[in-house]
Amino acid sequence: MKITIGVFAHVDAGKTTFCECLLYQTNCVSTFGRVDHGNAVMDHDALEKRRGITIFSDIASFSHEGQDYCLIDTPGHIDFSAEMERALSVLDAAILLISAADGVQSHTITVCRLLREKGIPIYIFINKTDQDGVNIPACMDDIHTKLHINSLLINDVRELNSDHFIQWLCDYDDELMHHYLDNKTDLAFVLKCAKSQIRSGGIALAIPGSALHQKGVMELLDVIGKTLALDTEIEAEFAARVFKVIHDPKGAKITLLKCLSGSLTVRNEVSYGDDLQEKITKMRLYQGKTYTNINTCYPGDIVGVAGLTMALPGMGLGKCSDIPAPVLRPALKAAVLLNDNSYDTVMECLRKLEAQDPLLEVTYEPSIQEVNVCIMGKVQLEVLKDIILERFGIHIDFSDCHVVYKETVAKPVMGYGHFEPLRHYAETHLRLEPNPNGGIAFTSELHVDRLGRQYQNLIRHSIMERDHKGILTGSSLTDIRFVLTNGAVHDKHTHGGDLREATWRAVRQGMEKAASVLLEPYYEFLIDVDTAAVGRVLSDITKLHGTFTPPEAAGERTRITGSGPVEKFLNYQAALLSFTKGTGAISLSFSGYFPCHNPSEVIERIGYQKDRDMEHTSSSVFCAKGAGFEIKWDEAEAWMHLER
Repeated sequence: MKITIGVFAHVDAGKTTFCECLLYQTNCVSTFGRVDHGNAVMDHDALEKRRGITIFSDIASFSHEGQDYCLIDTPGHIDFSAEMERALSVLDAAILLISAADGVQSHTITVCRLLREKGIPIYIFINKTDQDGVNIPACMDDIHTKLHINSLLINDVRELNSDHFIQWLCDYDDELMHHYLDNKTDLAFVLKCAKSQIRSGGIALAIPGSALHQKGVMELLDVIGKTLALDTEIEAEFAARVFKVIHDPKGAKITLLKCLSGSLTVRNEVSYGDDLQEKITKMRLYQGKTYTNINTCYPGDIVGVAGLTMALPGMGLGKCSDIPAPVLRPALKAAVLLNDNSYDTVMECLRKLEAQDPLLEVTYEPSIQEVNVCIMGKVQLEVLKDIILERFGIHIDFSDCHVVYKETVAKPVMGYGHFEPLRHYAETHLRLEPNPNGGIAFTSELHVDRLGRQYQNLIRHSIMERDHKGILTGSSLTDIRFVLTNGAVHDKHTHGGDLREATWRAVRQGMEKAASVLLEPYYEFLIDVDTAAVGRVLSDITKLHGTFTPPEAAGERTRITGSGPVEKFLNYQAALLSFTKGTGAISLSFSGYFPCHNPSEVIERIGYQKDRDMEHTSSSVFCAKGAGFEIKWDEAEAWMHLER
């Protein structure tokens, strides 16, 4: 079975150079590609060459010591972290690159947290050890204190049989400790224990080296080959996970997926979504920008297939039917300035890009006739503008970025919806509960004898398919669990859209009564300045409504970590560079949504008028004497047909 390895790092840590070195040293390519030379296999897009950074995840395959591997090079810039996160769903292991010169940076902390939450085994490559003045022990201390990883520095695979390594591993494996004390250890048992601890996330092995000078890279690969444990129990039924969606130069939609079990052949039909099936018409094995056509894929293979017109990144196929919610979400949005282009032309382009990156969340506000896109940062906006120009030949601009707010509920509340125009009927009762950091979720407390499973699934789909708005600012709802407590249909008069209408009205009616909370995005930051500037920085953090941990001094430099509202810290880098005369540095990474620091001001500024939002009505529709009539949300409960 092919092993899929993802490579992750903070921007400029040398990640793509590491990938190129790995491909070159395993004889996968004949030339050692360089990012600065513009000939890297993994950074082949024109935008990547021009900007000198990884923007899109890319894949390549290679073999070593009889084992086949698939390598995924992911973006390191915070603005493209959504692309990075999508790679996590198809990994068997991760290589975390840390620059020996810079140590652990803020985005590295975010990546490591995601890897551990997903249960992905981690290996560490300490890069750029050839540079003058690097301090490898200090870098290892950084790993222990900031990443909270039990890590040991080794130079090659031979050290796995050393007494030093075994004694260190005994601290984390009781079974190995007993064998060691009884003088019964051998290499096979040591490797078994190491595999178990690495797979569970108990330890991570670190290798020093220099990817640019081809040192330490193959040593790390040898260690992975000896210590990575794979799940050997593979079912016969086909299952796969969509990795990403791209469009080839001819405009054809290609779905990149990883086969998890079974096999898939061209002309097979694949099921996904609500039992939707589509036929695979082509299958490709990609190597950077090039590919070869193949007929069948097997467990571990990552292939590009044509024929799946509605597949989205993260979606499960076949037996694997779940869609994991992304952890990292866009914190900013910007309005599209059409220039001389028509609305329909621009929307068609944006919808194609949204299919590749669903977190763009392209929206249209009919009241002000404005198109908005959600983004991670300003660099992504610049890249998006270039992509639209190069791919579609359309020149557009964007307005200034604004923070993306969210809304949630502070405590449980019931929502009721009824939809009964003439010859239609449906009623839905939902409990809205806080679901901290869990996004939107759905569960049911209703027995299938009361409401059939197919109808309950339709209610779940109705909740998940729509971007529900809050009452305070009209921002999207998040971190809410919707619990179905009751519902009803009519044998003759219920149609598919009736339950959808009743469900949407129940959500909105619940929000009308709820103790709503306005949420705003927060950054985690790491600020590195001369010690003399610490006082000014701490004062600024407080003024910007941020919080910080005790500063860490190292010689004449001091590091400060903390978190604060995106709105306040978005432009702080310019101020920091100004008063430190260019010597200060700040790294920002999205940390999540938290209660807004100035809700009254934001609510007044946005001026959302909930009663004019006719697409998100909280009223219910009832029927009497052959005619439907509307009941406002504050009176609707008394009209409900089911027991509350």
